[in-house]
Amino acid sequence: MSVGRVRKQYQGFSISWQAIAKILAGICFLLLLIISLSALKSADFFPIKGVKVFGLRHLEHGEVQELVTPFVSKGFFGVDVDQIKEQLIQLPWVAKAVVRRVWPDGVIIAVNEKKPIALWNNTSILSASGVLFSPPQKTYPQNLPQLAGPAGEHLLMAQFYAKMNSVLLPLHVKITRLELTPSMAWNLTLDSGMKMSIGHKDVLTRLNHFVKVYPKIVGNRVAEVEYIDLRYPNGMAVRWKSVT
Repeated sequence: MSVGRVRKQYQGFSISWQAIAKILAGICFLLLLIISLSALKSADFFPIKGVKVFGLRHLEHGEVQELVTPFVSKGFFGVDVDQIKEQLIQLPWVAKAVVRRVWPDGVIIAVNEKKPIALWNNTSILSASGVLFSPPQKTYPQNLPQLAGPAGEHLLMAQFYAKMNSVLLPLHVKITRLELTPSMAWNLTLDSGMKMSIGHKDVLTRLNHFVKVYPKIVGNRVAEVEYIDLRYPNGMAVRWKSVT
């Protein structure tokens, strides 16, 4: 074997070792980077010292704090804001949540709660967006109007509730309870305590007629009226409270 050939082989072998050395150095650098990133995610580095929550009306602040605590115990770089948001969305009252980290040791949570408009069948709450949800009863708002009807009719009832209240606006009264029977007949109770049956036909027309004749038939005697029946094609029946 000639000297030149040996030198060529040696040089080629030397270049191969240089490449291997570079690869090993790169691997060491990546391992060091991974270890450093893992350490940064640890609670020992940049621990979260404060969680601020905004937008709570019906949810309790302590409940939200308890829910997010396990997710903020990993340090600033270890906080998974998407995971916290997913957990918050599971709470019945929460419609939307925004979570962000604030350097160097804080987390801010902005909660958008569902807007309740009525109590549905005494078991759920109907939101302004038409969603039924069932939070703990202790968080139910006071004085919500009650809607009672067949399953699946909550959106229809919410629409009629709004329309009926609009018709009754000149009388300065509001519906506190609206019922739709299985036969699709409407009954309601006003905040004055007056109860009414409207039936299942021409509901808004009959209610409009009631508003027009109200001053003549009821007038200032609203406290004496127990029940009004509007199921007559051309009139109504009034049941007066018995005088004791």
